[in-house]
Amino acid sequence: MFQHTGETGGRRHRALPAGVLVVVLLLLASAFAQGFDENRYFSQCQLFEARGDLETAQQFCLNTLQVRPDFADAELVLARIELGLGEAASAEQRLRRVRNRIDTAEPLVLLAEAALANQRPGDAEAFLGEARQRLRERSNVELSGRVGFLSARIMQSQGRYNDALAEYARAIAADPLNVEYRLTDATLRLRLRDADGAARQLQDYVQLSGDDRHAEVRSLLGRALWAQGNLSAAAGHLATAHQLRGARNVEAQAADLRGLALISYAQGDLAGGGLALRESFRRENFSAALGGNTLLWVLLLLLLVAVHLIGESRIAASTTLEVVEGPRPWSVGDVYGTLITAVLVALLVTVLYGLILFENVLALLTPGTGGDAAALFFLTLAVMLALLAWRRVQLNGHDAYETLLGDAGAAARGLGWGLLFLAASLAYLYYLPGDGALGRFYLDFAQLTPLVVAAAILVPLAELFFRPFMLAPFVQRYAGGIATVASAALYALVFGVPVVLLVPFGLLLADAYRRRRRGWEPLMAQLTLHVGLLVAVSVSPWARALFF
Repeated sequence: MFQHTGETGGRRHRALPAGVLVVVLLLLASAFAQGFDENRYFSQCQLFEARGDLETAQQFCLNTLQVRPDFADAELVLARIELGLGEAASAEQRLRRVRNRIDTAEPLVLLAEAALANQRPGDAEAFLGEARQRLRERSNVELSGRVGFLSARIMQSQGRYNDALAEYARAIAADPLNVEYRLTDATLRLRLRDADGAARQLQDYVQLSGDDRHAEVRSLLGRALWAQGNLSAAAGHLATAHQLRGARNVEAQAADLRGLALISYAQGDLAGGGLALRESFRRENFSAALGGNTLLWVLLLLLLVAVHLIGESRIAASTTLEVVEGPRPWSVGDVYGTLITAVLVALLVTVLYGLILFENVLALLTPGTGGDAAALFFLTLAVMLALLAWRRVQLNGHDAYETLLGDAGAAARGLGWGLLFLAASLAYLYYLPGDGALGRFYLDFAQLTPLVVAAAILVPLAELFFRPFMLAPFVQRYAGGIATVASAALYALVFGVPVVLLVPFGLLLADAYRRRRRGWEPLMAQLTLHVGLLVAVSVSPWARALFF
């Protein structure tokens, strides 16, 4: 019995070291497996980031941090990926945790990028200042280029466009193959109506990199060539860009197809233009396309029609013939006839402008030339409306100056209205509700070309038509309330954007004129508004940036 017990105890003593050895080996294997998983996950994260598959890369980085939560490099890469995915708030939290654990400038550069994404340019500038200090201690050409690029973006947001272009040039010199730098620089140049510079920037990139299959580069190059008037080459680039885009990028495909349609129409290829336009409609998000200012414009047009129907329904039928001696009144038909004539003349002048300078009859709808073409259209329209209204009043036997302008003493009230409109316009552009969907302003003050300056001075002449000339027959036929609404609606429909701003301006000016019958008041209000915007943009980069 005792012998059996001793044998059992001996076996237990011999099994104990073996068990301990197995446990130790299992722990070592587990630790090795965890280390292997951590490194493998991080490698996969970097690999998928390099391929551009940010969603998959993000998941691998998250797995890495689950295995090793204190892995600073993985958290830095994950923050960079989240910035690429638009998750700026989460990225900024991660970067703040690792900014002092990594001695390079990259966390600070990414923090500046996150601050810019969160609309905090002041914080971004502070982070860039710290990044420059680290770069002086530990130089990195790629990060230096990124610092210059972000500085340029801040300057661009502040309206300092020349300084921004200089910084973009330095960033491109530091990293010539970075396509983002080239695209951003070219976009700004095209927005500032420097189509030659935009095209040159993109062509240099293609020549240097050999990458002629980048959809964004081909699309933007096509638009730059379109603005230059090189329609055939532009169509080729836009068609290639459309083919290179992925099937999911339907909005960009629709934009390329719309550009192709307009180019085809400008070349006289109606069938090709119609085909491209139909294809763009198949990809278009109609709820977005018909939203914002476009929807308001259509509703306003329906309102104007309804106002006319209501007004006509209130007119009693009469067959009485009335003989008028002396000056004769003009009619509602004269108002619309004058407007249609002025619009046709303005369109003709704009088409000739595009044809002569760019060999493009649709310069009004072309990127890079649309700003000047719109300015020419509106200044021609305003001058024609004023001249035709003046002529019609004279032909009907009235004193045109007294009828359309009246006592100049009312100009002081107009100055007050104009200052109010100026403040409202700047506030609207600053806050810009609806993410810009409600539109900016019918004149583009981002670049003060001679045509834009001339338009700012001459467009207020249109008030002679919309207030004194239009209200007289409308009040006589429909009464004051309907006439006021019709005047404001037609004014907003003609100038187009932003409807939410133009309608209240029109209502206030129509009511002011109907009460005091002084054309100087609305004329001076519009002159103060437009010249005020001109001066603000000339002296303030902040105001200039509102129109970008």
